Amino acid sequence: MSSCCSPTGEEMSNQTTFLDTFKSGSKRFATLVADTGAKTMLKTDVAFLERDIKNRKHTFGIQIYEILQSNTKSSSTSDTVFSASDDIQTAFEECKLDVETLEKKIEKKREEMVNIGDGQQQQQPQQQQQQHDEGGGDGESVSGRNAELESGILPGY
Repeated sequence: MSSCCSPTGEEMSNQTTFLDTFKSGSKRFATLVADTGAKTMLKTDVAFLERDIKNRKHTFGIQIYEILQSNTKSSSTSDTVFSASDDIQTAFEECKLDVETLEKKIEKKREEMVNIGDGQQQQQPQQQQQQHDEGGGDGESVSGRNAELESGILPGY
């Protein structure tokens, strides 16, 4: 066999480094896409929960109107005021509890969104440090650059 057809050890190393760089870039891209999708889903969930809060408050307003309307038809004014006050307070307590529950859900969704962003930002410096430790000061090794040049890939593209 001639040596022209079989790659040398340095060429094999260059190819391996190039493939490793490509794999890590692909993994980062896939993670970024997944994180973006998760954040979008969480934002949608928050929008629906905010809509639920608005609807609950609207329902509360309708309940109060019906309470006041039914109490205006009764004959005794003093009894009507106390009855309406109790009914209004009960409706308010129920509405307040529902809104607080929904607000807690929104807060959890927002925390999840922040955590998704934090996890991605923490991984990038670790990956850059690992690449630096492997011999490439800017995250790319000299042999990786050589492999790009030999393969016809323009650096930085």
